[in-house]
Amino acid sequence: MRRRITAFLLQIVLAMTFCLSGCSEPPKTEKEIIIKVPHTSTMNCISNKEIKNVRTLLELASQDFMEQYNKNVKIKVVEFEGGEETKAITNSFGKSDAADILYDGFFNMSSFIHTGNVVPLDDVLTPEMREDIYPVFLEHGQYNDKLYMLPYMCSENILIYNKEMLEEYGLDEYIEEGEVISTWSMDDWTKILDTLADGFAKEGKGRVPMMMYAKDNQGDTHIMTMLRAFGGDLFDSNDQFDLAENPEVIAALKWLQDGVDRGWYLPAPYYKTMSDNSSKFKMDELAFYNFNLGSSTYSRVKEDYNAETKTFQKYGFVNYPGGHCTIFNEGFEVFDNGDSEKIEIAKDFIRYFYETDKWLECSAGSIPVSKKVMKKYKDDILLLEAFSQNSVNSIDYTHNLPNWQGSENSVRSVFYKEIALLMTKNADGDFAVTPEECADRLQEKLNAAISEGHKNSTLHE
Repeated sequence: MRRRITAFLLQIVLAMTFCLSGCSEPPKTEKEIIIKVPHTSTMNCISNKEIKNVRTLLELASQDFMEQYNKNVKIKVVEFEGGEETKAITNSFGKSDAADILYDGFFNMSSFIHTGNVVPLDDVLTPEMREDIYPVFLEHGQYNDKLYMLPYMCSENILIYNKEMLEEYGLDEYIEEGEVISTWSMDDWTKILDTLADGFAKEGKGRVPMMMYAKDNQGDTHIMTMLRAFGGDLFDSNDQFDLAENPEVIAALKWLQDGVDRGWYLPAPYYKTMSDNSSKFKMDELAFYNFNLGSSTYSRVKEDYNAETKTFQKYGFVNYPGGHCTIFNEGFEVFDNGDSEKIEIAKDFIRYFYETDKWLECSAGSIPVSKKVMKKYKDDILLLEAFSQNSVNSIDYTHNLPNWQGSENSVRSVFYKEIALLMTKNADGDFAVTPEECADRLQEKLNAAISEGHKNSTLHE
């Protein structure tokens, strides 16, 4: 009898063991979320000095998110080379290495909206988040009244100049302390650049006054901004490029082209890159170069600042010729790669990121889009007040138009090549194109790019 009971109990134990091992639900598959960020995304992070770039920020935030999240998730942060958004993003849609989240500048991100892969993020914003983010920055991320790009911080692009060079050649009257100059006329600009160019040529040390580049599309927005130097807008009321019959734009093209013969730029500017010019500025061989609070030059500017006198010894700041500046927003996009659960996880990460103060506050150092971060750190961000006052001079240079970049016929692919041609001379010493011809070619090709973009545009609903 005892043996029968023992055998019966053994059968029960075995049955329970089988049920526990064979009848339980299998563990859920780990979901991998890929966040991509360009290698060029440096940061001046006031709240955490150890964070030097966006990659580090996202890696730290991702680790914290995974530790508190209620799903089995692995987040992988992947860097790609700046300027290779098409290869890293567009060409990977739906593949194993596709980005689920992109952190980048809106300038680069806006074209992706029209691929149909970018998910609207209106449902990510809680009422508290919406109240905290300055409305103007949210508007920059919208298209057709939907939020496709969520801003985190922004950069205001102006020019930085070497005051010592201006002082050396008697141009002291143009220097102003503690603000971004927007009052130089085009006659002033011409006098300043000519004076420097003549002086530099006589000394024979290879110094030049003004940045100029057209070897690739890096920095092309700065050249676009200078096409407004004489007061012309680049677009008509229908968001079409209006250049060919625009006398102000043609005057700007002529002014830029004349700089080649007047010695304003490095030799063969059509074959120079933005990086080439940056190197010359850092070696004190270039008077004017691009600048924003997130740039690599910012650390040198902080060292140059005298807190007691509230002045800069070496550097000054001025808007682009014509008095304009540009606002570059940075933030997040979420992509649909065919997995709805991954989309929700990506949105949860972004919501967590914005709702966690230690990550939101890392935007301080550039221009935060968060009101509470701005309030907390406004006195700690050098030049923030000057940039804030200067923001009224900013322009909308992309209008979030489709096909701004990505294809061989995109706006950016077309623009720099035509500017390179404008700066190129033939064997007989004449320029390859006149300013009028350049305006005609630009208008035709840029509007063709926009038209192609509209034709192929698909929005994610």
